Amino acid sequence: MKYTIEDDFDTTPERYWAMFFDEGYNEGLFARLRIGRRVLEMRREGEGEALVIYRTQVLTPQREVPAIFAKFVKGAIAYTEKNVFKAREGRMVAETVPGFAADKVKTRGVYSVRALGPAKVRRTWEGECSCSIPFVGGKVEQTIVDEVKASYVETTTFTRRWLVEHP
Repeated sequence: MKYTIEDDFDTTPERYWAMFFDEGYNEGLFARLRIGRRVLEMRREGEGEALVIYRTQVLTPQREVPAIFAKFVKGAIAYTEKNVFKAREGRMVAETVPGFAADKVKTRGVYSVRALGPAKVRRTWEGECSCSIPFVGGKVEQTIVDEVKASYVETTTFTRRWLVEHP
């Protein structure tokens, strides 16, 4: 299942990415989303256009496990998110490895930010989700995509407020 999410923000691409990797922003965002977060790796190589950032983090949503996952998951759902950002491309490739059925559930996407004007950007998430669990694969995919879309609504609201409050 492929899907796209787009939102516009009043900022520049450089400021957006600086905010995106800022620890204060992330602490506030994940608290707002009610997702526990543990950073395993945060590594920067190069600078300017040659900057590449590698980030790996374990994320644990602090909410009830959706019924569709209850058969496969004991306790809380956790997943590992692996990000590779390349400044020259203005985009980040993200792969998510779930803590359950990792050989059957694949999620990945490309997160990009492009300028629309002097202080306006469009953030685009082009995601892909596949699940090869017999009989429930399509429902699992739809549940994951719905969760991602809902979190982007919250993320967009939080990000717009952050940009105003942290000029």
